[in-house]
Amino acid sequence: MALLLPAVVPAKAWQGIEPGKSTAAEVEARFGEPTNRVKRGNLLVLAYKADQALPGTKEAQFHCRTDGVVEEITVFLSVPLDAESIEGTYGKPTSRTFTDSFQKVWQYPRKGVMVFFDREGTVQAITFSPGPAAKGTEKATDRLRAEPRSHPAPEKSAPDKAGAGGDADPPAR
Repeated sequence: MALLLPAVVPAKAWQGIEPGKSTAAEVEARFGEPTNRVKRGNLLVLAYKADQALPGTKEAQFHCRTDGVVEEITVFLSVPLDAESIEGTYGKPTSRTFTDSFQKVWQYPRKGVMVFFDREGTVQAITFSPGPAAKGTEKATDRLRAEPRSHPAPEKSAPDKAGAGGDADPPAR
């Protein structure tokens, strides 16, 4: 009977933060105060960008559940990667799909990784999240498909450190 239940796939940790295990408090202890905190549905998104972007990124977002556990990490790379580099790191994708704007998405559900490419074929974002093996990381796909921007920018935000409120500089897609 246990074989019929979907297995929970551990996500790859990124910079020492492991989706499904690490907490928002651990993220802040490791990286400091985020650039902004944004409420997105039932999730709190801690975003590090601009001067606070983490090494190797334009932006890193930590999507945290109401219990404080990091559900997903979305990383927007500062150095362009191509498909060959991704295959060298994660292997051939288990499945491939497209966003509503026909940008390719490679899925590695057994690793808890999804890779989003821009129209030029370079990596736009990588998400890390645990989930049932059968479903992979559909939440990230749904969110990025629904976003008319290059980053899955939060919907509404609490005031950021500058007090501006909102994601003052949402990236364009």
